[in-house]
Amino acid sequence: MPKNSLVKEMIEQICISLLLKQSKSDPSNRLALIILDNLVEVALKSYANIHGLLKKRVVTSDEMFSSILDKVKDQNKIVDSEKNDIRKYHGIRNELYRSTNFTEVKDYIIDEYVVLAKILLGRLYDFRASKIEWQKMVTCTKKNLI
Repeated sequence: MPKNSLVKEMIEQICISLLLKQSKSDPSNRLALIILDNLVEVALKSYANIHGLLKKRVVTSDEMFSSILDKVKDQNKIVDSEKNDIRKYHGIRNELYRSTNFTEVKDYIIDEYVVLAKILLGRLYDFRASKIEWQKMVTCTKKNLI
């Protein structure tokens, strides 16, 4: 487990999302998507802050999100397809907030966004874990939640 508290928090968010997905209910998947998207935003914004990637000007949250994604891609931390997928899932999460209906979030969306979140942890914060290590972290998080 990393010593950096920000990275620890992001790992826990991924674990919570995976636990929610296990329940196989629509509300749990919606919540898992929201948690994952919030963690992706924090990961990107924190990285941008640490590395001075944003100029000091007022921008909307969506402009900042897109700008940071572009800058992270320009630094070769992510590739075009990853950037586009992150934008896609961020858009799905935004639609959840704007919609007056409860939209179903399919399991594959959670699975794919988890992969992207792990990629960001690896490339932006140098944290990588094996499948077995992730399973242990999910189990530990579950014990801590109960």
